[in-house]
Amino acid sequence: MRTSERVVVIGGTGFIGTPLVQALISGGHLVTVVGRHERPVPLGARFIVGEVADSRRMMEVIRGATLVYHLGTGGGKSWTDFIRDFIEGTRNVAEACLHAGVRRVIYASSIAAVYLGRASTIMDATPTDDKPNLRSLYSRGKIAAEAELHRLRLERKLPFVILRPGVVLGKGGILEHSGVGQWPADTRCIGWGSGTNPLPLVLVDDVVDALLLAATAAEAEGRAFNIVGDVCLTAREYVALCARVSFRDYRFYPRRLAYLQTIEIAKWALKALARKPENPFPSYRDLKSRSFRSTFDNAEAKRILGWKPTADVGVLIDTAMKIHIKPIAPGDLRRLALEQ
Repeated sequence: MRTSERVVVIGGTGFIGTPLVQALISGGHLVTVVGRHERPVPLGARFIVGEVADSRRMMEVIRGATLVYHLGTGGGKSWTDFIRDFIEGTRNVAEACLHAGVRRVIYASSIAAVYLGRASTIMDATPTDDKPNLRSLYSRGKIAAEAELHRLRLERKLPFVILRPGVVLGKGGILEHSGVGQWPADTRCIGWGSGTNPLPLVLVDDVVDALLLAATAAEAEGRAFNIVGDVCLTAREYVALCARVSFRDYRFYPRRLAYLQTIEIAKWALKALARKPENPFPSYRDLKSRSFRSTFDNAEAKRILGWKPTADVGVLIDTAMKIHIKPIAPGDLRRLALEQ
């Protein structure tokens, strides 16, 4: 990355944004963090209140920047909320970047924008789901936001890079991640299916590395990359590893997708009878995608970005599991029981 760039990070106080901002400051860059509400930021950065839905505000905060990271999310209970924050918000950021003449805008999308419900290999060049109306509001919003960036590149040569992180783990995140399954209790995981498919896990530090590399990789412009690490654990293996590391009774319960969908339809019907507003019919296509039947090939991300995610499960244990686990004292009955 160029020396002392003026960098704007939208959504820079979140799980991924916080270590990204720290890395940018350590690299000697002038960092402005933008968010909806005032939040503390690391020494060396400044914070500005602003919403992506406010086009004028985006023009103001991006003016003078040379590089912009758009990590903002938003959304709500209705598709109107997602149009405002994901589609119009992304358009506002992109328009401000074009007006300011930034050299690159990097957008944090999600692997949720791709359909993962069939046995296939997902490449970085694999397009987003071609049936967005059958997906959740979040997935649909990410798909539409990516389409908006591509449109602006075609029409006005917007210099963007899209990164799609997988199931992100690490400091600032959570151990009981919804990408693994539903967690009705902190040691009980209900799987999205059998739990035998590899999870698209990635450490937050590796995501930050990819974001930094995306700022300068010459061949990256105008492309999307799936940011999925090289530690391949199934949901069953992940939960078993949580039990081994924590000395707690973590258990995994597989559930058929049809059964889970039946439960979601029942919840939907009860809300419909109660005339609850904003009650979309549950997406079975989205549920199938959560089962992660597809696998990822990240050869292009590694070649073009120069990205080297960790392949060591021991590093994942140290940086994504142990940091969330309260130590159990020697002699504790739970430790004795699980060690037998």
